[in-house]
Amino acid sequence: MKNSKYWVLLGMGLILAACGPRNEEAQLAQLERQRDALTEKIEKLKQEIAQKEVPGAKREKVMNVKISRVEKELFQHFIQVQGTVESDNNVLVAPQSFGIVKKIHVNAGNRVTKGQLLAELDGSILESSIAEVENGLKLAVTIFERQQRLWDKNIGSEIEFLQAKNNKEGMEKRLETLDEQYKMTKIFSPLSGTVDEVLIKEGEMAAAGIGAVRVVQLSNLKIKVDLSEVYISQIKKNDLVRVSIPVVGREFNLRVDAVSQVIDPDNRTFQVEMKIPKSETGIKPNMLSVLTINDYTSHEALRVPLNIVQETGTEKFIFVAEQKNGKWIAERRSVQTGKNYNNWIEVLSGLQEGEHVVTFGYQNLADGQNLAVVADQ
Repeated sequence: MKNSKYWVLLGMGLILAACGPRNEEAQLAQLERQRDALTEKIEKLKQEIAQKEVPGAKREKVMNVKISRVEKELFQHFIQVQGTVESDNNVLVAPQSFGIVKKIHVNAGNRVTKGQLLAELDGSILESSIAEVENGLKLAVTIFERQQRLWDKNIGSEIEFLQAKNNKEGMEKRLETLDEQYKMTKIFSPLSGTVDEVLIKEGEMAAAGIGAVRVVQLSNLKIKVDLSEVYISQIKKNDLVRVSIPVVGREFNLRVDAVSQVIDPDNRTFQVEMKIPKSETGIKPNMLSVLTINDYTSHEALRVPLNIVQETGTEKFIFVAEQKNGKWIAERRSVQTGKNYNNWIEVLSGLQEGEHVVTFGYQNLADGQNLAVVADQ
């Protein structure tokens, strides 16, 4: 019994040994034989395919591309610049004479009418002079009237009559002058509008010609913008402008009202103006505006996507897909381009209406290469 158990254990050990490293080597050798057999079959298939091809024929790689038909259509170019809202009636009113500010009659934000008193300077000296001249004028008038009555009755000398007349008229002229000088101590509004700011204070000295009160009329607003001189031949009156006022979130269309024909020698720009209609409310002077101006329009343009135009040095080219004998063939085409806007570019020459341009897969194309059109846009 003991001997039989010994032989069973010995047999199991031999079986396990056979499944060890030697068995793995056998599996590797079998896989290598299978690989060599597959390699041999691949080579035979290659030879068979080569024998079926026409001798001397060149095999070409076919490229998958997308194409688009070119048609004449509207193409517009725009330039974007910043402008400023201004008022035609934005007046900084200044006193006409020197003096101490006696009284300010308005505050910022007040509505005023044309001719309304805004402020006044101290005119006490002129008031005394006017009172003195008025008294003197009364006496001069009395003397003149008496001399005139005597002269009418041929009593008295002509010299006395003329002296009385001259004295009266001189006093009248002097009073008129003093009245005008006294008016110059008053600051009146030259227009109806809103007081934007008051730059003087009561008790301070005001100087003639130095702004004291700003009055703005919001009913006549316009936008002014300075453009580079390169656009002076392209911007014309009535050109369309898209206006954006970011601070109030407003957008609307305007037309160019005026184009300056004079170049500023300091910054080489010219000025363009657009009037804001009264219906556009909530817009204030000095607000920033963003203008998109249409500077070029072609109603029958041949345009293509900007990204398909490639460059080599000074040459610009695109790939055109042409059908020959039922097959699509790539043709490299030199083109002359114009303006580009919003990812589109106008082709001025080198392309005809109705032709198909390659819009996808053009990067690795070669002239004359066969194409497989996967989409016709």
